[in-house]
Formats: sequence, structure tokens, C-alpha cells
Amino acid sequence: MTVSFPFHGELFPAPAKKYEETVFFVPFFEGKKAQIHRHIEFVNGLGFDAFAFELEEGFSPWRPPVSTRGRFGFKHVYADQIEQLLNMIDGDKIVFSFSNPTGGAIEALARRRCADIKALIADSGPSGKLVRSIYNLYAREKKIPTLFGRLAATPFLSLLWSPHLHGDLGDELKEFPKHFPILSIRGWKDPLISPDQIDAVFAPHAQLDWRKLALPGAEHLNGLRDFPGDYEPPVTRFLKEVAIKLDPPPLKAENGS
Repeated sequence: MTVSFPFHGELFPAPAKKYEETVFFVPFFEGKKAQIHRHIEFVNGLGFDAFAFELEEGFSPWRPPVSTRGRFGFKHVYADQIEQLLNMIDGDKIVFSFSNPTGGAIEALARRRCADIKALIADSGPSGKLVRSIYNLYAREKKIPTLFGRLAATPFLSLLWSPHLHGDLGDELKEFPKHFPILSIRGWKDPLISPDQIDAVFAPHAQLDWRKLALPGAEHLNGLRDFPGDYEPPVTRFLKEVAIKLDPPPLKAENGS
């Protein structure tokens, strides 16, 4: 039976499946599945099934972004969507998330106490200094030309994202099991979310098995595209370390044997 997933969710089976886990991708803000095709193809090539979807803010003047738990903000609505989809996919998962929506992924994992989640890979986020990262978004990516425009837009999106401004990530990470594996990927030249903003999230949590992949030449989310030689080997090692390899199929007996 074919499962129909909400939020444009889609399974991408590996051509030759070698691992039990499914890599569950959480896109960046306003990201589409097609924009993470390199990552899907990368993990498929290693032998992992992949799953990807598209986040929905569900925001309009008549419909504020409020989660099923009554929390206001995109982060919490994203957590609803991520939690719902994780519950729909059988077996163990490795969550691979991008930029600030990683905050929603962390919230969803904390709600589920990381049940059936083997590890988290967080590429270019989340920011522990949310307001600064959103200002950078408007200055560098949205390219609002005036300082006044950027200063006006920044608090609006920051509060829409979450009134907690990612201050709740600390309590959520405390819900993770001890020694839970996290790979934090960061570009040293990232103009949106700098490494120190990411460290502000993970550094206080020595109980977690979190490690850094630093990409000196990379900016925001361009590690795999522009620096595959620096990106692929450590991510591959991490995935293989946390995953369970499937037993190879038995060899067919030759005729007459």
C-alpha cells in the first residue's frame, strides 16, 4: 500500500539499500525538496533511503501560526509537522536538518524523547542568537536595501518564528538521551548564521555526543555543493558510525551445486 504523506512528503529509496535507517531531511526556511537534491542523492548513494518534505508556515492574517500545543510561532508549527511525519515513517531515522528550522527539529525530537532517532546532523544552524541571524537574512539574502527596512522587518519575523527566540532550545536539548550523537556542520564564512551562533546552542550540553564539522571556505548551506571533498567524507563516517548495516542477501546457489 502506498502511503500518502502531508506537506509534500516523499520517500526516496536507495538504489541499493545498505542500512536500516532512513535519513529524514528537514529543509531550510522556504526551502523546496528540489533544492536539497544533492543531499538526497548523496545519502542514497551511500545506501540510505531518504525522506524529504516542505515546511508550511500556515500563516495568514486570519490564521496565526499556533502549534497543536498552543505555542505561537513557526518553530513550533514546524515541530508539529516534523513530529507528525516522523511518526508516519517506520523504523529508525537519522534527522538531517538545515539552518534555523533545525530548531523545530530539536523541539520535535525532544517531544518524542528521540524515540527511534539514531542521530541528528545539523547543517548551518540553528542560531542561538536568532534576532541577529534574521537580521542577516534580510541584509544578505532578502537584500532589503535600507537599514530602516531591515530593522523594521527583523523583530516581526523573529517574533513570528518564536517569542522564545530559540531560548527554549536549551531545555529541549536536555530532553535528549545522554551521549546522543549530533554532527554540527558550519561554514566559517557563513554570513547568516556564524559558528559562534551555533555554538551558543550546542556548547552548554556536554552530556551530548556532539561534534563539529568546520568548513573554512564555506558560507551558508553550500558545503556539499562547493566543497564536497571536505563535506562528504566526515558526514559519511558519521552516518556509518551511527547506522546499522543490513546483512547482504544470500548468494544464489549455482545450477547443479
